[in-house]
Amino acid sequence: MNHSNTNQLAEHFFRHNYAKIVAVLVRYFGLDQVEIAEDIVQDTLVEAMEKWSLGNIPQNPGGWLMDVAKKKTINRLKRDQLFQSRVIPNLSQASFSPEVETDSTLRMIFACCHPSLPDESQVALALKTLCGLSITEIAHALLTNEATINKRLYRAKQKFRSGSIPFDIPTDGELPNRLDNVFTTLYLLFNEGYYSLHAEKMIRIDLCFEAIRLLKEVVVAFPSSSKAKALLALMLLNIARFESRIDSNRTLVVLAEQNRAAWDQSLVAEGIDYLYQSMEENQLSQYHLQAGIVAEHCLAKDFRSTNWASIYRQYTLLEMLDDSMTLQLNKAIARFYANEKEEALAGLLSLKSNPFMNENALYYITLAVFCSELGQKEQAAHFFETALKYSKSDTEKELIRKKMSG
Repeated sequence: MNHSNTNQLAEHFFRHNYAKIVAVLVRYFGLDQVEIAEDIVQDTLVEAMEKWSLGNIPQNPGGWLMDVAKKKTINRLKRDQLFQSRVIPNLSQASFSPEVETDSTLRMIFACCHPSLPDESQVALALKTLCGLSITEIAHALLTNEATINKRLYRAKQKFRSGSIPFDIPTDGELPNRLDNVFTTLYLLFNEGYYSLHAEKMIRIDLCFEAIRLLKEVVVAFPSSSKAKALLALMLLNIARFESRIDSNRTLVVLAEQNRAAWDQSLVAEGIDYLYQSMEENQLSQYHLQAGIVAEHCLAKDFRSTNWASIYRQYTLLEMLDDSMTLQLNKAIARFYANEKEEALAGLLSLKSNPFMNENALYYITLAVFCSELGQKEQAAHFFETALKYSKSDTEKELIRKKMSG
């Protein structure tokens, strides 16, 4: 295995284990020392890359990472008398069982999403501390700049250092509001994996499955949460199409051209099952509607036979809960393929002055496709060129060029 592949393997296991290692260490350090826990976990990744590149890949990589992190913790604490009596006795005898890891992870994510923190700080803190995203990735996910994210993280960690945030799992009375921020965080984590900032990794499947893993822990802990099950259904139904979204040349494949035989039917079935479970509580959220829309795609035998009218109706309902520009874009697409082509194009063009759309590559790609299908070749070419100008991803740029030449 070459050095590059070894690093990718280390990153894979690091990403999968980051949350639980940080959470377990914080269990013994305390929230006020969360940055020390993060530093130890980062040091553990560096050691993994160094040793694994020499061919010393352990039989149980996840267990190796946890063990090395524990040893680094003990070594660090031996140099610091402040923690000698506070942590080492507990850490030395601690059980690093799956039950402890799960409990610690749930405590950590609820701590990051505590209501005494501003909403925007909760999400940034959880993405950084629990999920291991970089400042750049968090800024991209939250549609802001790195300086703003640094400020949010600093203020949030001040709360941790002050000792005002408990490291516990909320009770039933406060649970619904606390869970909403948890869902927002995991949804952003999933989206960062599915629509990655990294040009060479348009879809970072590790992040997607980490979001799914964390959400499954929430579902097990709170089985009556219909939102949790609906969001889990949405993630599973999306990731089921993973293999068909990128071709052998690492180019994005649009939905209409995807090989549906490559969709993971076991993940589709699991997603549909969670969607049905989410309906038992007789509640409706944006996650239910989004999952319902993706389910229509997954259950259709091909692009043309998709129930676009149903999708358009669900977007209309969703608009009452989330009137974002991304939703408006997707709603226009559904309307176009539900045989209201001219109306859909006119509606989309009316959004051109919106700042979010003005420099959005997907917006111009959609306009180009609409114009192309309506025989407006010159307009289509203009919109493809504009999309190319604003695209930030190499795989996306390759898709645009392919469409232009086709």
